Amino acid sequence: MRCMVIDIGSNTVKYDVFSVEGSEFTTDTHASVPLRFISYIKEGVLEKTGFELLCETLLRYKKEAEEEYCDVIAAFATASLRKIADPQPVIDRLKERTGLSIRLLSGEEEAACSFTGMLLTCPFLPRRGVMLDMGGGSTEFNFFEEKKSLFLHSCPFGALSLKNRFAPGKGLTAQENQALFSFVQGLMPDSSAYKEHGKTAVLVGGTAKACGKLATALLGVPKGENVFLRTAFTDLYRIFRNPTEKQWQEAKRLCPDRYQLLSTGTAAFECIFETLSTEQIVICSGGIREGFLPGICGLKHLQYRGIRKNEKNRSDPEASAF
Repeated sequence: MRCMVIDIGSNTVKYDVFSVEGSEFTTDTHASVPLRFISYIKEGVLEKTGFELLCETLLRYKKEAEEEYCDVIAAFATASLRKIADPQPVIDRLKERTGLSIRLLSGEEEAACSFTGMLLTCPFLPRRGVMLDMGGGSTEFNFFEEKKSLFLHSCPFGALSLKNRFAPGKGLTAQENQALFSFVQGLMPDSSAYKEHGKTAVLVGGTAKACGKLATALLGVPKGENVFLRTAFTDLYRIFRNPTEKQWQEAKRLCPDRYQLLSTGTAAFECIFETLSTEQIVICSGGIREGFLPGICGLKHLQYRGIRKNEKNRSDPEASAF
């Protein structure tokens, strides 16, 4: 069976095509469009431009699902639609235009799916830790031990929403940085009962993967490394508070759908790690889309067999501006 899973995120709209054979699956094709979707939501109302851009993207993905011989297309949304005051009429209109039924995940469901994706795709998990999934509009926390979730929480901030709120430029001024830290700390969950778990953070999602690429390009971390000391992320945070033109262009080359969010993404990570006293960081290759897959297949136990990935990354000019 071939399944396309569409992820309507706050910053990007992505899909993965998975091949499922028995109890095993691989990732075959990936595509991403940086819509900056939540930038089109004003006071809880979605602007027409944002709706039309999303429809165009979903219709394009449906066509590509046919080209990929997909048996199933499943779509879900996260903080992208949760930030709309009344999302159901928007979901209904999207179905009328595209034929796709979109499942709106709650923050807790999003955290649970990301956790399942982490379990499926991260072969070397610590005995205890905290999973962090920072997207464009929310950040999910899931404290775990022996691969079992102990406490999960969704915070209404992400790299894009923080940029829209605090950081109009490339970097962060001292005042913007202080305001961002205060804001993030005020929304973080009470983790006093999980102090030992916070020492190791397992990161999933696009912001984390972008940091992994840049640790190699800018800090000399070996390519493919997925275990880091916290100091590497602190170094990235310091770089993107005030990046040089060379660093900015390298980030743009490596992370075209996310480079504009690195100042706020790395600052939010630094704030979280400081609060949790994090010492070690693991970046996971999979995440929420892999975690959503078992529910589509009706299989509780799947084994991940890696990536046979054909990238179809795009950058739409009209969707890239803030």
